Amino acid sequence: MKLDTKELKTITVLYVEDDDIVREQTYSVMNKIFKKTFVGCDGVEGLKFFNEYKDQIDIVVSDINMPNMNGLEMIEKINTIKSQIPTIVTTAHTESKYLMNAMDINVDKYMPKPLQIKELTVSIVDLVQKYRRLNNMEILTRKLMEKRAQDEDKTSNLSAKAERLEVENTYLQAVVDNLVIKFKIDKNGLIIDGSNKFFRFFDFSKDEIIGKDINTIRCENCTQESFQKLMLKAIHTKKTVTAMYGFKKIGDQRTINCDLTMTAFYNHDGLVDGYTVYLDPI
Repeated sequence: MKLDTKELKTITVLYVEDDDIVREQTYSVMNKIFKKTFVGCDGVEGLKFFNEYKDQIDIVVSDINMPNMNGLEMIEKINTIKSQIPTIVTTAHTESKYLMNAMDINVDKYMPKPLQIKELTVSIVDLVQKYRRLNNMEILTRKLMEKRAQDEDKTSNLSAKAERLEVENTYLQAVVDNLVIKFKIDKNGLIIDGSNKFFRFFDFSKDEIIGKDINTIRCENCTQESFQKLMLKAIHTKKTVTAMYGFKKIGDQRTINCDLTMTAFYNHDGLVDGYTVYLDPI
């Protein structure tokens, strides 16, 4: 991943580490790379910084084992303040209990010590980009809904209102269908539908791909098991989840890396009916 210096200077990081030497060494580098780096020596201080500067902070990087309040406890509290904020935990320990605890509170990445600054920087940029894209999508959706509500208030005639909404919905669906790589899978992970852009991107007809699993679209590094874990995370968190996968198109030997965004959809009984998946080629 090629790093854009200008983009690095738009990112503000909260970095929390109790080891004085590691903290000072890492902070001195991060503070030069990014727009700003807030640094804390334990979870209590990190949470204090986050409460004070939450509107500025784009990502949290924290050690796990710290006095007063450990990193996972701090992140769990941060999630109650700003649930979608990206988080990376760092530790010298590799016990499975830490991994499980980190997964339970939706930590985005787990990095072993000693930290490699380049790898850490790439991970920070990747997670912040995904967070900003999701945030922008949510803002756009909210604005569209607000505009629709305003239009409804201004339109007194019911038939005119229905016609206006139908035209607007048809337009939005057409835009998504032709510009967005999107497909739907059922609760078992089988493909049930896709946008025109999806079929054009993979050069498949509907007959060739409907009813097949994710591996049919030549996903290089996603097994059915890993994809099912992503589906379970979407249900467990009741939020949009993201991952990065590589795909190959017909007649093209190149691997195309894509940011994958998944959202569960539910039936009238509140049970999961399936998932909507968006692919954003990098």
